[in-house]
Amino acid sequence: DLHIPFHLPIDIYRPYIGKVDTLVLNGDLEDCQSCSRFSKKYRIDVDKEMVMTREFLIELIHMLTPKKVVVVKGNHEHRMGRYLSDRLNEDLMSIMPDTPMDLIINDGFKVKDRINKTETWYSPIAEVFKDEDIEVSYTGEWYRKIGQTIFAHPLSYSSGMLKTTEKAVNHFLRKDRDFEAVVLGHTHKLGSYIQGGIKMFEQGCCCDLNKLDYNDGYLTLPGQNGYLYICQDKNGKIIDDCTKIEILN
Repeated sequence: DLHIPFHLPIDIYRPYIGKVDTLVLNGDLEDCQSCSRFSKKYRIDVDKEMVMTREFLIELIHMLTPKKVVVVKGNHEHRMGRYLSDRLNEDLMSIMPDTPMDLIINDGFKVKDRINKTETWYSPIAEVFKDEDIEVSYTGEWYRKIGQTIFAHPLSYSSGMLKTTEKAVNHFLRKDRDFEAVVLGHTHKLGSYIQGGIKMFEQGCCCDLNKLDYNDGYLTLPGQNGYLYICQDKNGKIIDDCTKIEILN
């Protein structure tokens, strides 16, 4: 949960340079602030957010040099499709992207300066790293399974610690029993628990919580900054001694 442009400095990931095989970006990379239904004191243009998100991801991937990057759709990326569907006719929606990640990762995009009559092309990140043999994957799904771990970013939310994760586990048990852990984005909480032999993690967030005021006055529990580092063996099972939650103060 980066929520670009409200993200924390990239240096917080430096301890893991050279230690990441698969980088999982588990939803809400981009905030899509201007597409929000919440009342706004100011607006951040979505094209500016997209450019910032693309630049940050390229810098992060170059720094960590993983073999593979997996991007999950978050509820904030979902905002763009909902925003467009509320305003456009159905025939136009067929040629519109569902999320900004479709453009940033897979298709590329143009930003037009209509005042100066210029445009800038931003190539898709999947193409940027093709020559470096780094696979960047975005399928538009809200969850992805890697090894025996499911990484998910649902629309559903409960303010109780790990309650959203419990709900996700119950959901996935009815779809695919072949997993040992669920890692959840979206809640902005940090925690872990084992229930029924399934490991549950809430990964926290990596954004400036003072700048995210969507829930101001709603008496929700404060968010927690952090991220999760998971180690798996060759069979995709978690190695507990090497797995840790990085808590950011």
